[in-house]
Amino acid sequence: MEFGFRESLQHFTAFTWAIAGILTLMSVLSVGVAINRLIYFMRARKQSIDFAGAISGAMKKQDVAAVLKQTGDEIFKFSYLARIVNSGLTDAQDVKAKAGGLDDLSTVESAMERAVGQEGEGLRKWLTILATTASTAPFVGLLGTVIGIINSFKGMEANESAGIAAVAGGIAEALYMTGYGLLVAIPAVWLYNWANANIEGFEVEMANSASEMLDWVKKNKAAI
Repeated sequence: MEFGFRESLQHFTAFTWAIAGILTLMSVLSVGVAINRLIYFMRARKQSIDFAGAISGAMKKQDVAAVLKQTGDEIFKFSYLARIVNSGLTDAQDVKAKAGGLDDLSTVESAMERAVGQEGEGLRKWLTILATTASTAPFVGLLGTVIGIINSFKGMEANESAGIAAVAGGIAEALYMTGYGLLVAIPAVWLYNWANANIEGFEVEMANSASEMLDWVKKNKAAI
């Protein structure tokens, strides 16, 4: 009796194929999200580093207008640093225009904190797909397992036998679906943890950048 993968596929029901299709879709989406986040993370880090280099001269010269102009440059559209700097300087100018000075920088600090929060949300975009796949794929596979066991009992009933020939197809179907569910879920867990680890690093960098920007504003109030 053959128990190979090809032979086992012959015992798959339409419902089993539907579950396999769902797991395949979940796997494809997980890989797509991981690739999307990898590209986004790389662009965000590289453009933020480039932005820091681009504004270093203007910052030393206290040229706020030049710094703000750089924050709107298209080549820095993925830079979290550009948006944090823009939010801080824009709010500082607004406070100075309305209050006549920068004695109270609480709103400037709040503006940059909001910018950091928004950047964090942007970094976490689509991660719910990875989380959902990691947590539900084993259960989707388990559903296929249940169907396979049911098919085993049907085989026993149809053949009026409890022998291995009667249940082999259903058992193979059940085991393959269990394995497929785990095969989809385990990489999703790894990818989700990888993405979260990177985001935590970004959040530390962004918090430090916001703190440094606030210090710069305090020291250069006259230039705002």
